[in-house]
Amino acid sequence: MANIRKRKNGRFQAVVRVMGFPIETHSFDKLEDATLWASFRERELGELMGEHKPADAAMTLREALLRYKTEVAAHKKSWHQEFKRIACWLRHPLADKPLRDISGADLSQHQRIRLELGRKPNTIRLELALISHLFEVARADWGLEFLSNPRKAMRRAPLGGQRDRRLRPGEFEALMAWCDRTDNPLFKTMLVLAIETAMRRGELLNLLWENVDLHQQLAYLPDTKNGTPRTVPLSSRAIASLRTLPSAKTGPLFSVHENWITKRFTTARTECELPNLRFHDLRHEAVSRLFEKGFNMMEAATVSGHKTLQMLKRYTHLDPRGLLARLG
Repeated sequence: MANIRKRKNGRFQAVVRVMGFPIETHSFDKLEDATLWASFRERELGELMGEHKPADAAMTLREALLRYKTEVAAHKKSWHQEFKRIACWLRHPLADKPLRDISGADLSQHQRIRLELGRKPNTIRLELALISHLFEVARADWGLEFLSNPRKAMRRAPLGGQRDRRLRPGEFEALMAWCDRTDNPLFKTMLVLAIETAMRRGELLNLLWENVDLHQQLAYLPDTKNGTPRTVPLSSRAIASLRTLPSAKTGPLFSVHENWITKRFTTARTECELPNLRFHDLRHEAVSRLFEKGFNMMEAATVSGHKTLQMLKRYTHLDPRGLLARLG
């Protein structure tokens, strides 16, 4: 639908809105010219819309999600998490709405409702990111170039909710004491490696003896979350902890399941009275300590494996008390 409005400078601005296309505007000195251009442009965009196959143009979000699940999500490392988000969207009222009719306002409403329901900001961010990527795939790979990505039409209001939980004085020592008290030497080594190397839980579980060089103090990770292999330097404390494990030439260092780690960490956290602490927070702590030791951004990224400095910044929370000596 076209809209003509008179500007303060006396000129006439024509605004053309056609579903599936970006909003177009043009200014004219005469009202007649603005009206004529708007009418012509509306008709032209309508004809472009008609050139697409009806089945493609009318593809619903449900149809797109099922195709995206097979062609894209199934090939991701985190496919199981992506499948859960897709299942959530398939139950959504928007699921049976054509892609071309989904707007930024629809996604803003989804965000507002999810926040009111108490969903975590990061959960909502990932839900919206899935829809955004789906639209980009539809535009680039499915021949639906006429679609506009509704995520880009949303007002970029910060969701907040980023974790900044760091270890407090005595907390890591409490975890170490719990491991000694409950005879958990394997779990103790995992905790030490997590805090010394900034490795993710999955990376620790994928560590193989053939990829660890205790003499050169290096550990090679051929398979990481972001798909980029990296070599991690091992501190003297990490080496000392690794030497407590039964040595082998090949095979995993830790032949346990993720649930084994989760259960022990939950028990240790409860018995040590460490509120709101997660295993992944050890990675946050490790990266922050690298900066406090004087590592620059690129050096810290080499250890942690972050691909972008912006992501690295999200995981870094320096302790202001550590800056006092440099302030004088």
